[in-house]
Amino acid sequence: MGKPLDYLGIARMSGNVELGEENAKALVKAGKARLLLLASDASEGVRKRAEGYVYGFRTPIVPLPYTGEELGAAVGRARCAIAAVRDLGLAKAMADALAAEDGAQYAALAEALAEKQARQRARKAAKTGMRRKSE
Repeated sequence: MGKPLDYLGIARMSGNVELGEENAKALVKAGKARLLLLASDASEGVRKRAEGYVYGFRTPIVPLPYTGEELGAAVGRARCAIAAVRDLGLAKAMADALAAEDGAQYAALAEALAEKQARQRARKAAKTGMRRKSE
């Protein structure tokens, strides 16, 4: 199992991933999905529905170099064609690991998630700073 799949397993254990079409769709529609992952052998129908889920949202669809069986093994299932990652830190770590394996395909994704994480940290720091000033 590759390092990106290790991060998917961690996300599963920590409750930061939704598996299957309906669960992934619900997470995207709630605006809480950071990545929508697709197995390399996901059907064309699954791919088209996934594109529909993210329409109007800023959730990137990430076609993975792993089969549904490999994704399933990472999360304790027989097979998994689609998954949505909730945690930005885990999504970024997974994108970084994917970029390390195939920079040409995943470098832009890793960079975009790094920028998103930097903005999130800046917002948290500003919020914490505002709280401390008012105390």
